[in-house]
Amino acid sequence: AISKYLITNIQYERFLKPENFQNKDLWLNFPRYDEHSKGMKETWGTQPWDWLQSELQNKENDIQDGMVLPRYWRDPRFGINRRHAPIVGISWYEASAYCNWLTQNWQTLPEAQANSSLILHNSSLLFRLPTESEWVFAAGAEANNRFAFGELKDVKEITRYANTSESDINRTTPVWMYPQGKSPTRVMDMSGNVFEWQANYRDKDHDTMGLRGGSWFDYEDYSRVSIRIDFHPNSRFDLVGFRVVVPLPNGSS
Repeated sequence: AISKYLITNIQYERFLKPENFQNKDLWLNFPRYDEHSKGMKETWGTQPWDWLQSELQNKENDIQDGMVLPRYWRDPRFGINRRHAPIVGISWYEASAYCNWLTQNWQTLPEAQANSSLILHNSSLLFRLPTESEWVFAAGAEANNRFAFGELKDVKEITRYANTSESDINRTTPVWMYPQGKSPTRVMDMSGNVFEWQANYRDKDHDTMGLRGGSWFDYEDYSRVSIRIDFHPNSRFDLVGFRVVVPLPNGSS
């Protein structure tokens, strides 16, 4: 199962508590996936926790109560004042720690109550970032260099379906703003708004992470399902966010 919407500022805000950032368990042993989206034997170990400790000493960061705030948290274009815009300005490490926090706290959240009649109420659910193969499947596959919502006869029509540079909005938009841009699996914003962190490495060098989806900053070509880019896991940009997946038991849907 994949989240219908990108994780928003108001959702991420619940994670911004000292007890989460000081909980070492949330920052350890993230699963590793290779450039083919295949699970690897080793985990990320202590590397994410070590990164956090270093960033807490970085005077260029916005530090509050022992937490590293997202880089654009106080920015009126991207930050918490825009509650339903996707969270940006966080690293791959922070996105993965959020997934661990969600795993531990799912049962207490309104989302769990809203899905109480579904399998998603299961207390053993594991949340993580999607691999590229999972993401592409949810986006409807890469055939014909399509967008997540399909193909366009005239690319000028992109502004009806997605927040890309052609829209001239010049910032992120609320995650529910483009219902006509949903994928065949009814997932929103898989083309445009923000690039999305993926769980897997981008290539065989295993030093950068894959991203998919395009963004508000980039032209429409970058919002095609087939486009892959990469950033180092410590990157924190205003055009990168994330969504989560939940591996379901065999036979579930």
